Amino acid sequence: MQKSKRVSPRWGLWLRGLDEWLVIFQKVSGLALALYLIGHVLAVSAALGFGHNVTQQQWNAIIFGVLEKPHIGPVSVGALLEYLVGVLLVIHGANGFRLILMQWFGIGLPKPSRHTFPRATPSPSAAAQRAYKYAVVIVTIVFIILATYDVFGALLGW
Repeated sequence: MQKSKRVSPRWGLWLRGLDEWLVIFQKVSGLALALYLIGHVLAVSAALGFGHNVTQQQWNAIIFGVLEKPHIGPVSVGALLEYLVGVLLVIHGANGFRLILMQWFGIGLPKPSRHTFPRATPSPSAAAQRAYKYAVVIVTIVFIILATYDVFGALLGW
């Protein structure tokens, strides 16, 4: 029996390939967004008095207290949290869009071939899949740069 060599990833990040990191980012960002959603619903429900009548002045005082008052240096905690949620949404959304295109519609998947075990080359090495992975990374990086400038630029004098 002939042994096949394991093909190492072409672009390794800390002993892992880009595929593994995209899966890790997808799962971590999904968990963080789910926890944020639960916390957000609970916080807004508490601010609204869990169904009791809250006046517009009380609501404005609560929102101002959360978004504007606490600061970390020159940056408000509310702006920082909005920035982090935006970054998580872009990471999860861009990677999720890539996964939907590939897994549901088959766009970018190689044509089926005869299966051999163990595979000499991993299936995610198709050129279209690589292009989608890099597009996700580029979109995420561009958004992070623009969001950083938008959120922190005016506060830090950029």
